[in-house]
Amino acid sequence: MFNLLFSKSLSAQHVVVNADTIRQTLEKSLKYLQQIQCQQTIEGQVYKGEWPAYMQMHTRFLLLGTRHKYRDSNSFTTSGIHNILSEMYLTDSSLGQIKPMLLLAYPEILSYATAHRFNFWKKLPPNRDLQKGPEPEPVPLVRRPTHYKLKSRYINNAANVENDADDTASGNLAIWFHNQIFGAKDTLIGASEFDSYLDQNRKNRHWYNYLFNGIPESGAYMTWLGKEADFKKWNILKTIGHNKIFFLKSSICYPKPYQPYIPYGTNDLDAVVNANVLTYLQKKGELSSSRGKEGAHRFIEHQARHKRWRRAAHYYPNHYHFHYAVSRALVAGDTALKNTAHVMLQHLLKSQQKNGSYVSRKKVNHRDKIQSTVYALLSLLNFKSAGLEVAHHYIDQSLAFLLSQRQFEQNHVYWKGGVFFSGGTVVRNALYFTSEAYTTALVAQALHKYSLLQAEPPISAIDGR
Repeated sequence: MFNLLFSKSLSAQHVVVNADTIRQTLEKSLKYLQQIQCQQTIEGQVYKGEWPAYMQMHTRFLLLGTRHKYRDSNSFTTSGIHNILSEMYLTDSSLGQIKPMLLLAYPEILSYATAHRFNFWKKLPPNRDLQKGPEPEPVPLVRRPTHYKLKSRYINNAANVENDADDTASGNLAIWFHNQIFGAKDTLIGASEFDSYLDQNRKNRHWYNYLFNGIPESGAYMTWLGKEADFKKWNILKTIGHNKIFFLKSSICYPKPYQPYIPYGTNDLDAVVNANVLTYLQKKGELSSSRGKEGAHRFIEHQARHKRWRRAAHYYPNHYHFHYAVSRALVAGDTALKNTAHVMLQHLLKSQQKNGSYVSRKKVNHRDKIQSTVYALLSLLNFKSAGLEVAHHYIDQSLAFLLSQRQFEQNHVYWKGGVFFSGGTVVRNALYFTSEAYTTALVAQALHKYSLLQAEPPISAIDGR
């Protein structure tokens, strides 16, 4: 059985993955994604075209409750899987089984948009009254989880978040892929929308960025596409003071009923979000004209050089999501990231475990081996295809590990879902989002990239190593 999966060379350091195993596993993983994609809408519960994802509390937390797990509809999961599958199809049109999944998902992705700005959650009727006294007539829809019943007015109002750059980049990338694959001409958001929210000339600063990320006035893209609270003259003591009285209406942290909310009343910088914006703008062909690109490149490289693998991103606690996001932007054509890529590659080569796996912190889903490994593997594959020197045995060993973690169900193959997103900052290690579908899509893409790498030598996109 072992030889059917992979064989070992005499050096005991190099595994050679069986080509038939790759092909069959890829086919069965795509069948799994077809099988679990939702085929009909049950309003308020599940939505046609989405893939299952789960919102779960890892530990008890103030205002959010105790350990539990609920299904959740969100744009990140569906647009993320859509974009992975789209990239695979554009690279290899023989994967015809992907196109029906894309067509089914596309209208659902668009349902999260307001004037081409996307939100993490849907607009749904509120679960309870959100203010004292009479409610507005009619009662406005709000952004919130689908199944997770938030209790207090405060936390329900805080869940009604503003549109954000991350989901807007991913949603518009889905539109870009749709236009490329199906010949549509749907409207795309421009660079100016992201450039309207840059980390410059501000009268506020997020405590997380102050403590962990450095570079004030970075000029990078901010996360939330809305107006933050302003101080006449900001300092960290004012931020601390407002956070201590977050439950009072006089605090900038206090959410207002039926109004889009920026957490803590303060915009933030996230290295993964910045990389995702760079990827979209590069694909659209507008990165060169974006005012935020230099700041984003500088911010990302600063986090990598200071080895802030677990702190570079507010909303992505996995150590290797940062590498993956940067590698996507690089292979999309943003070669200004090549210095960062070299730093990240050295970390990837040094941190691979003996069995080919990668691990995150113990707090993150018990080190999150599968999710960490697939992010790292895709990073290695992307860096190699972009022209960086990556010894093949690092790739082979990680792929062999992932194959050893397959889950079989009838004629399908899938992988257990790891942490692909979190609640951010103070709840980044408590409130997780997971999805077997999203993790399986990532592994399917890794399998596909690996098979293409075996078929022909990569084209170098970067001069010098």
